[in-house]
Amino acid sequence: MIRALAVDIDGTLTDENRVLCPISVKAVRSLKIPVVLVTGNTHCFTRAVSVLLGTPRIFIAENGGVVSHSEKEMEILADLALCQTAFHELSKAFPLEAYESSRYRFTDIALKRNFDVVAASRYAEEHGLNVEIIDTVFAVHIKDKRVNKGTGLRRIAERMGLDLLEFAAIGDSGSDMPMFEIAGFRASVGNSTPELVAASDYVAKAKYGEGFLEIVEHMKENGMLQ
Repeated sequence: MIRALAVDIDGTLTDENRVLCPISVKAVRSLKIPVVLVTGNTHCFTRAVSVLLGTPRIFIAENGGVVSHSEKEMEILADLALCQTAFHELSKAFPLEAYESSRYRFTDIALKRNFDVVAASRYAEEHGLNVEIIDTVFAVHIKDKRVNKGTGLRRIAERMGLDLLEFAAIGDSGSDMPMFEIAGFRASVGNSTPELVAASDYVAKAKYGEGFLEIVEHMKENGMLQ
């Protein structure tokens, strides 16, 4: 039995323009178990989404760099200075443009998708930069390589007193892979990357929010949810 959901936001609960899908809101509100939002977006953004969806103030932001346990307790698990150093170094070789949302970030830097991510990742490794560069489809992030959505989920599960196998992870991109590797059930929406599809126990035919609804219905029909 699944006792909590770990759910990505952009591309999973939203459409391709990052607009929240009404049908996914309805699906979230139909659930009787906690929904933990897991995203690359900022803490303030994720908190606002949790308020609007009616989910707990228990969530993971900035790809694992920030974990919220309650309205009053937030943990910073990554080092922004590493990302800032990497940004300045990478800017010597690539036309990096940071999003304005960076001023709200505690642990990573979000960039526009206007450069070769593979080449930049190789450059970072060759120059000994202790960061990971990930493409979440909606943005590219420079992040502390010690954290990811999986490390965040481990921390959340520990504090919630749940086994990781009691979580279902739902997402759409490679940044969701670390939580897919440790969750008890993994499902991807129809617009997901091939990498995530290959790691999924269930792949929705529908895309975006409609895909999320399909996954929830599949889990209910198969006795995985109350």
